[in-house]
Amino acid sequence: MGRLFRKLWIGLLSGTAALTACNIFSPPPCYYGPPVLPGEEDTIVNTNQKDRREMLRQRINQIHSILENRTNAEIYGPPEMMEEYARENRRLQAEADSLEQELKNLENE
Repeated sequence: MGRLFRKLWIGLLSGTAALTACNIFSPPPCYYGPPVLPGEEDTIVNTNQKDRREMLRQRINQIHSILENRTNAEIYGPPEMMEEYARENRRLQAEADSLEQELKNLENE
């Protein structure tokens, strides 16, 4: 009886250790667009107008590609998750609109 208990105990501890190791080192799921990497800022720094225009265009293209992927995506989960997803889509669209307006103002100057 003691050997069986010991084997079960070691098996239980080994399984728990394996599951913990798998969950600790796996990256978190990405639900709301790509993660922001350290050093990568969400704002555009003040530089000369040509570089600023190019950075604005790049950011607008990034946002449009994110929105394109998110628009037809199937969402599984509670209604709160769907509302959060829609809220994030609206935020991204508003950011794209404001950047496009800023780009238009820079081109008119």
